[in-house]
This record gives sequence, C-alpha cells and structure tokens, in this order.
Amino acid sequence: MRLASKFIVIVAGILSVTLALNAYFFLHSQTEILERQLDERGRVLGHLIALISPEAILGLDFLTLNEYAREVSRQHDVVYGVIFDADDRPLTSYVNGDDPRIRAVLGADSPAQHHLAPARMKALVRRLAEQPDVIPAEFPILHDERLLGRLRVGISRKELELQSRQQLVHQIAIYALIIAFLSAAIYLVFKYSVMHPVQRLIEVSRDLGRGEFTLIPVTSGDELGRLGETFNAMTLEIQREQAKLHYQANYDSLTAQPNRMLAIERLQQEIRSAHRQQQRFALMFIDLNDFKIVNDTMGHAAGDRLLAQVSANIRARLRDEDTLARLGGDEFLVLLPRLGQANDARDVAGRLLEAVAEPVTLDGHDVVVHCSIGIALYPDDGESVEALMANADNAMYQAKKPGRPPICFFTAEMNAQVHERLRLEQDLNKVLARGELQLAFQPIFRAEDGAYVGAEVLLRWLHPERGFISPTTFIPLAESTGQIVAIGEWVLREAGRQLRRWLNAGLAPGYLAVNLSRVQLREDLEQLIRSVLHDNALPPQALELEITENILLDDHQQINAVLGRLHGQGLRFSLDDFGTGYSSLSYLRRFSFDTLKIDRSFVAPLCDDAEAAALVRAIVAMAHSLSLKVIAEGVETRAQLEFLQALGCDYMQGYLLSRPLDAEHFTTLLTRFAREPQPWGSPQVLVQ
Repeated sequence: MRLASKFIVIVAGILSVTLALNAYFFLHSQTEILERQLDERGRVLGHLIALISPEAILGLDFLTLNEYAREVSRQHDVVYGVIFDADDRPLTSYVNGDDPRIRAVLGADSPAQHHLAPARMKALVRRLAEQPDVIPAEFPILHDERLLGRLRVGISRKELELQSRQQLVHQIAIYALIIAFLSAAIYLVFKYSVMHPVQRLIEVSRDLGRGEFTLIPVTSGDELGRLGETFNAMTLEIQREQAKLHYQANYDSLTAQPNRMLAIERLQQEIRSAHRQQQRFALMFIDLNDFKIVNDTMGHAAGDRLLAQVSANIRARLRDEDTLARLGGDEFLVLLPRLGQANDARDVAGRLLEAVAEPVTLDGHDVVVHCSIGIALYPDDGESVEALMANADNAMYQAKKPGRPPICFFTAEMNAQVHERLRLEQDLNKVLARGELQLAFQPIFRAEDGAYVGAEVLLRWLHPERGFISPTTFIPLAESTGQIVAIGEWVLREAGRQLRRWLNAGLAPGYLAVNLSRVQLREDLEQLIRSVLHDNALPPQALELEITENILLDDHQQINAVLGRLHGQGLRFSLDDFGTGYSSLSYLRRFSFDTLKIDRSFVAPLCDDAEAAALVRAIVAMAHSLSLKVIAEGVETRAQLEFLQALGCDYMQGYLLSRPLDAEHFTTLLTRFAREPQPWGSPQVLVQ
C-alpha cells in the first residue's frame, strides 16, 4: 500500500470513529428526549382519562369505561390502556387485538376487538409491561382526594425506534459525505503538498544510486523543505566524497599523478584508439637508480619529497596528451600516444633522463639521482596491456644491468629470456618435492696455524635436464617469488641434520655458516632456529648466520631486534661481502656481528694492486678495533694466503685451501683432519 493510501485510510478511520461516537451520543440523547416525550404524552392521556372517568367509576358505567379504554388503545403508539379499581381489579375488558404484541400473547386467532375476563386482562397487562419495547405508565384516578382507581397505559417504542433508525440513516449518509469530502480534500492536499515532494525525493535518490547527482528544488521552509535541504546537503557531501574517493583510487597521493589503476585504464583506451586509427605509441617504464640510499641516509620524508619533485620534472618534459603515472615506490610509467618513429621515443626518453637528473635540494643538500628507462612499442612489442607492461618492465630491468645504457628498447631476445625465467620459476616450484637441492660445504681455516674451524654451507641445484644451475641464477628468482622462505628453511634444517650426523660419527665439524636471504628475516626466523637446534640437539654456537648488507637496508629497527634476540641466545653472525654495499661502517656499529667477511673482489687483486692491499689492510684493522674476527673469501694463491697472514687476518677460505665439497667428500675431509692435523706450512693440508 502506498503512503497516500495509508494516510487516507488512517484519516478516514479516525474520522469514522470520531463521527460514529458523535452519532452514538446524538442518537442516545435523541432517544432519551423522545422517550421523555412519549412518557409525557402518556401522562397527558392518563391525566385526561383520570379527569373524566371518576363519574363512570362511581356509577359503575362499564360501557363508558370500555369506550375510554378503546379510545386510548386506538392511539398509534399505545399498546394497551386499562382502568383498574382501587383494589387492582380491571374495570375495563377491552384491548386492541390489532397490536402484534397483544396477538402474540393472546394467540394468532384472537379477534381485532377483544373483551377479556378480569383475571386474564390483569395477566395480559403484566406480561405486556414486561416487554422491552413497551414503556409502562400508571396514573391515579382521584375523586375528592380519594383514590378510585388507576389507568395503566403501555406506550410502544416502535415509533421511537423508527425515528431512531431514520435519524441513524440520515447521520450515516451525512457522515459518509463528510468523510468522502474530507478524504478527497486531504488526499489532494497530501498529494500535492507531500507526495509530490516525496516522489521527487525518491526519483532523486534513484538517480543518486546510479551516480547522478541531482538537487531537489526547495520552495518552502516547512519540514519537507528542510528535508529537501538536508538531502541536497547530503548529495553534495556524497559528491565530494565520491570525487575524493575517485581521486584516491586513481591518483597517487604523493605525486598527484595517475596511479597504476588509472594508467592501465588509459593504456587500454590508447590500445583501442591506436588499433582503430592504425597508429603506434610507446610505453615507458622508469625506475630510479639507488633511490633506497636516499631513504636510508636522509629518511623517508626526504625520499617522498624527492619523488614528488622528480615527478614534477618529468611531467614538465611531456605533452599534455602524454600520461605520467606512478606505479609504486620509485617506478613511473609514461604513455606517449601517436608516436611517429621509434627514435621519437628515444628522444623523449633522453629528455626524461635529463629531467630526473636535475638536482633536487633536500635538507640543504643538492641530491642528484639517475634512472633507467625501458621502452615497449605498440603494436611491435605487444597488443595487450599485459604484454606491453611486461615487455616495458623487462626492458627497464635490462637497462639497469651494469654496463648497459640507461635507455633500453624491448627486443625479442628479452622475450626469450622472460620465457626462460618463467620455465625456471616453474621448475623451482617443484625443486623441494623432487629433491633436486643439495648442500655443499667449503671449509674455513684459522689463518694462524691452518686449523679447521668450520665450513660455509652453499646451496646447489642439480636440474635433471640442465645440470647444475648457478645460485646467482636461481637465488634471486626464489627471493622475488617468495620461494626462498621454504628453500631457506630446508637449508637450515638439512644443515642441522648433517651436523648431527657428523657429531654422531665422532667427527668435529666445527660450526656451519648458513646464508640468510632478506626475505627470511621477515618470517618467523627465531622459531625456526630454535626448532633446528632443538630437533638436532645442537648448541647455538654450532650455527653461524651470514647476512649481506642489502638485507640491512630494509628495516634497521626490526632486523636489529631479531638479530639481537638471536645473538643473545648464543648464535653468531657474520657480515658477508663486506665493502660491496652501502654505509658499511654504520652497520658494524649498529648491529651485533661476530665476524666480518672480506669479499673475494678485494682479495683477488691483493698482491698486484696497492690500493686493494691498502683497503684490505684498513678493513682488518678496523674490524679488530671493533673486536670482530675477519674471514677472507676467495683465497686462491699462496701469495694471497701469506699476505693475509701478514695482515693479521683471522680466518680464510678459498679454492687454494679447498673447493666446496658435497656431504660425502666433506665427511672424508673431516676424517682426514681428525687424523692428520697439519699447519699451513705443509702443502698436504691443501685440499684440491
């Protein structure tokens, strides 16, 4: 039921109840008035009879008395009229047999004029007086103040009921007209004053649900007018919030440029347009080089200001029809529609290199950053969003490789590399289930006397078709896909089990140094280490965890907390590939390390390059001043060994001393060391 119908039904109901109550009280009062009138009429009749009948009573003129009774009974609203003497005996015997009530009492075959015996007359009067539609009345007949008798009259309510019904019908008709008129009037007023604004409000609400913002015209200051004003205010607020959400969903809050979502949408539109018009366009991926250094050295707030300024510089070098979007982090996308030649994209990329390299003042310092740009062309390098973005991204990573120019166009060779990477990634998903991973162990010796102290655990992948795959190939892939977490856990658990097997065989394996990936430090590393030590009944000193400086770039506070708790439990830590990262000295001061490993790139030129020798000498001195032990990696010649001994290096490892060995050959080596411990001076200690 609609609102107007409900309102009219309610109003009609209220009016009906109100008018019905009014009619009831009116008819009740009218009935009482009519009853009083009937009673008064009976009194008049009785009084008249009482005045004229004493002589007839005294003269015992029964004929005259019957005539009086006949005249009284002939009145249309008189049921009976009977004169009784002082002893309550009927003096008249006449009743009107036409009255249905009398006929009902006397019987259907009674004559119209009936004379009754006194006893029967008395009983008839008593029964008639008891009927609900008869009003009994009694009037004394006096003579010289002496009671001669009584006139008993029964007045019918039939006339009263007839008048009441007529009045009720009239009242109902009048009230029905009143209700119909008021309902129609109220409906019209309600329709135009209430329902039209409400209907308009409903229509506008539907428009709002469809995203159309329509305001309601407000022409009054009543409640509906205020409701319209409130709805308009709500509509405007929703419009502002939707615009805000649309901006947040499609634009980057830092640079005010389109984000990935809007960039993909515009790329889809450009693909459709270029396909219809048979045109070419270029898609560029831009990545800032070494941007993380700015965040780590100057803070993320300074890094955000740098990104905003670089974005503004790039935008200034583009056309209005070009799209610049921030994909996330320090990566940007540039869409160049209606491209003439491929060299046009190269020219734009050159200008963007210059724009990115413009100095930016941060906290009083001029900061210069550079970038790498990968370019994919439509339709040459793909006809879909996914293909173009993947190829531009791949070209950008090729441009970031050392020795490559900062601008790189996508080529078919890169596509082959991508497919090779995908195949390798799929094979890597199954590497643990197939048991294709193996551990190799490269021993570490004390530089002073050549004593064996431990070994570095190295991971090898023996592919069933491609043979051994270099860790430099599959480890970065495993890190990027997240598979390094499961692989790293396998390495730790397998290293623990191998240590326990050697200990059970009565050998002295020393400690095992296991490399950690940056991804592993974000997982529950502490619980994993505790599980490895507990399951194999190993002391914490049996493991040494090697981390590289690039791990420390992520989150100093979190990593320092994790390393601090593990170090407090007795585990040892070494900083691997020292000198190849950034801010090495600050890391040595901030984090808890036991050992510093000199990268092989510094050890290789040690005997031929004075600067390399000076650098290694400084590293050893600095590490010792910080109470750190030093391990030199990549020792491959006797000259390097003797030079490092002279510098005071603590430990060494390299091909000169031993190549990495599998578990079986390393077990043989441990057995030999247990039987024939020899100093450095004896060449037999060298394992070839």
